[in-house]
Amino acid sequence: MLSMDPIAMIADRQRELIEEASKARLLSELPQQPSAVRRELATVCFRLAHWIDEPAGYVQMPDPGPEDWATPWASV
Repeated sequence: MLSMDPIAMIADRQRELIEEASKARLLSELPQQPSAVRRELATVCFRLAHWIDEPAGYVQMPDPGPEDWATPWASV
């Protein structure tokens, strides 16, 4: 039979409620709307990353030409 100490159960429950209230208090202190500067910086970073990653953008990818796999082994 499982026997639990009622005092320990109450103490555990009280600790859980205090932690939950603390988390709720911290969440209420966060700003509801993100700052405009932070949002614009994220937009600029996103656009820059897209511009760099785009094949025809910042870096021109070389055209794949015919490859001769035997040439590196011919000198061995």
